[in-house]
Amino acid sequence: MAEFDNMLRSLPVAYRTDKWVCDLLAAIQSLDDTQREQMLDITQQLFPASMTWALAIEERDAGLASTGTLEERRTALIARWRGSGKCDVDLIQRVCDSWKNGEISVGFAAGVIMLTFVGAYGIPAPAELAALQEAVDRVIPCHLASKYLWRWILVREIEGMTLDELQTHKISEFAFEEVQA
Repeated sequence: MAEFDNMLRSLPVAYRTDKWVCDLLAAIQSLDDTQREQMLDITQQLFPASMTWALAIEERDAGLASTGTLEERRTALIARWRGSGKCDVDLIQRVCDSWKNGEISVGFAAGVIMLTFVGAYGIPAPAELAALQEAVDRVIPCHLASKYLWRWILVREIEGMTLDELQTHKISEFAFEEVQA
């Protein structure tokens, strides 16, 4: 509406009340509004976090299958984009940082790449873990093994929690026996 007012104010005073001129400006405004909406939609397609219809195009270009939820597809695309370059711990960390469901620490010890889930308790959902493993396997050299580590809430940690804190955790996050680390 501001654009319509700007167009109207830019006209000579005598034309501002003319019906034909006002109708012409209304038609122009309708076309302008449509083009602005399309422009805003296209700009949303430039960023993976807001992609919708362009996601299929980017997945095809990246060689990804269009399976999973919209969020899982976006995460896989981000991981693929970040997964190009010389393979080192920083590159693997960038791929893991694209994973939306937790914080992962990447390390290298005795010829094995160690991926430790440090931001969440419990086992990640199978589909999400499989997508992460596929993205990491695509980046790491084939002669290196990878190991995924996660932690549960231990019995000794439960003793220090209040009832409210306990209720915020799912049963799958608890280890019912002591785990040797």
